[in-house]
Amino acid sequence: MRKTIFIPLLFCAAHFAFCILPPRSRAAAGDEGAKAYALYLNGYLSKAAEAYLALAAVKPDRLQPLLDAAMVYKQLGRYRDSAKALENALKIEPYDTEILSELGWLKFHQADYETAAVYFERALKLSSVHPRAILGLGSVYSNLGDREKTLEYLARYRQLRPDFAGVDYIIAWNYMNFKMYKEAEESLIEALRKDPSFIEARLPLAGIYARDRKFNEAWNQYYRVLNYAPNHPVASKLMKVLEGRLTKQPEELIPPFKITKPLKMEPVKVLEELSKAVRVRVGLGTNNTGKQGRNNILKFKSFQGFTITGKATGKIYASAAPDEIWTALFKDGKTVIKDPKGLVWGKFSRPVLLKSKNFKSGAIIFENVKNSKNPWIRYSDREYRGAIELYPIAGRGLGIVNIVDMEVYLLGVVPSEVPAQWPYESLKAQAVLARTQAIIRRARGGTHKAGGYHMCDGQHCQAYKGVLAEANTTNRAVLETEGEILTYHGKPAYTFYHSNCGGYIQASGEVTGWGGSPYLVTHQDTPPEIEKPVDSPWKFHQWITGSPQTNCNYPGMVRSANFRWLRIIKHKDMEYRINRDYKIGTLRELIPLNRSGSGNVNSIKIAGSQKTVTVDREHLIRNILGFSSIKSTLFMIAINRFKNGKVRNYWIYGGGWGHGIGMCQSGAAGLAGKYGKSYREIVEFYFPGAKLSKLKYVRKK
Repeated sequence: MRKTIFIPLLFCAAHFAFCILPPRSRAAAGDEGAKAYALYLNGYLSKAAEAYLALAAVKPDRLQPLLDAAMVYKQLGRYRDSAKALENALKIEPYDTEILSELGWLKFHQADYETAAVYFERALKLSSVHPRAILGLGSVYSNLGDREKTLEYLARYRQLRPDFAGVDYIIAWNYMNFKMYKEAEESLIEALRKDPSFIEARLPLAGIYARDRKFNEAWNQYYRVLNYAPNHPVASKLMKVLEGRLTKQPEELIPPFKITKPLKMEPVKVLEELSKAVRVRVGLGTNNTGKQGRNNILKFKSFQGFTITGKATGKIYASAAPDEIWTALFKDGKTVIKDPKGLVWGKFSRPVLLKSKNFKSGAIIFENVKNSKNPWIRYSDREYRGAIELYPIAGRGLGIVNIVDMEVYLLGVVPSEVPAQWPYESLKAQAVLARTQAIIRRARGGTHKAGGYHMCDGQHCQAYKGVLAEANTTNRAVLETEGEILTYHGKPAYTFYHSNCGGYIQASGEVTGWGGSPYLVTHQDTPPEIEKPVDSPWKFHQWITGSPQTNCNYPGMVRSANFRWLRIIKHKDMEYRINRDYKIGTLRELIPLNRSGSGNVNSIKIAGSQKTVTVDREHLIRNILGFSSIKSTLFMIAINRFKNGKVRNYWIYGGGWGHGIGMCQSGAAGLAGKYGKSYREIVEFYFPGAKLSKLKYVRKK
């Protein structure tokens, strides 16, 4: 029974900062800055700044409180107060390159370019390879119109951080400002090579292509923008404008992927070695919320031939020869199935099953259909083991569910979630977590129980691409961990995972709507022996704008653009996007408030001329900052202004990709590849206190 403890209200108010300390901060509660830091993390920014300044007044020779106060003021958008705190800090440490560089950036963002240049130059005299000062000075010279020095300093920055896509984007914009369009094109392509999801780079690249009358290429870039940001107003409009100028049909510009022969896997004959498992139901071709897409037409075949069977009756309605392409249509609320000659074999109001005649090793293939209403099937063939259930969904189209053994399902999940060439032990860790997720969803009916399946095939649940994704390494990882799941106190654990944490794992209990778990806690994604505390606003600023040593910072194996990234979003675009959801009027303030101990933003204040809103859901925060979802909530915002004080754009410095809870997939690769950790050690690192257990599958008769 839980005991209730009553605490006098006056006591709580006096000691509020200590009461709300997150676990990491409580460990340092003896430190006089802990209360100020707790105020900062919990979104009481003005009080936090005052607390840091009070600490600085008590000990005038202490540098840290002034640095922390400066970063809190910066987060509040009070750049003059931030600069004043740093100027006072500079009196204590006049030769600190980090202080000089940050003063330069504060002045730069206030359009005081001459003063900014002075600070950047002073920093570079002390350290000629200081990355942030070099980038800052190049940006200053750009605004002063000095092309030669702009390109010189930006090229130097690129040499220091060759994998950072943000600098290629900045270089490209400067090339365009100097009307050097060919060079801008090359830099934008380089930025996209490093970060294909960088849609802010695709838009100007499309503009350059259109300017050079390369309409096919321009259309292609706008199409790719819409893949990441559906309904993007600029891309949607200009695609339609360009369609009349294309020299090829749109479907020719994006040639579909075709499956022409059966997959042969060597040397791991996994299908022969896997034991029978329980079956799962996976919704195919789902949207970003996990719901079935609008399937008006499907074309399917099997290299082994297939049968069409009534699910309820077991009656075989048709038998197709190998390679025959049949069609299913949604018509009058029914599933209409035709053979290759167009003969109708049935009009079904209830589910039917497609099964390969070699059920154990065969598969059903969906061919791409140009006039499909579902993009999932428009540009690529798809191939799946097990049975396919087709059924009509009133007013929507055909539902598609893959009914497949659990372990066979995992063959298509693991390589869809992580690259098959990653260190082998990290693949085994992924197999265990994906299996555990599927077991939980199946046991509880899943999020999509009402839709008729346990889980969807997209990121909403777990990515699942079927046979197309399979690889020998991941097949072997599934086989060698067969039946293993992660448990806590004898029950399946919540095995959340994400692409890249940016260097810090976030506790689930600190994120609105997630709920706490004793094994989903905040900790650095770093071996304990090289951990460095990131426990103050200043340290976080240095950490997020740098390239610290972490498990998930794994050059050559993990994309650098997933670890550290930069987005520069115009004020008018940010205002337009926010108004689409919240109708705030003129955007006046954009202030991150609450942060997890990891540094992730857990609420953000958006103030407008009509109203002020606070957004506190992880996915909503990511979706609201620009036309495409930003990669994570691990970020800081710098507000860039014109000389008249009006906001020009927002510089978002970020780290990681995903929610940051549970296992960092990139970090798992680093633990296995850089530090030689086993999959058991990897799982223990990300889920402390949870244990591996072995399942014994029992199918219901």
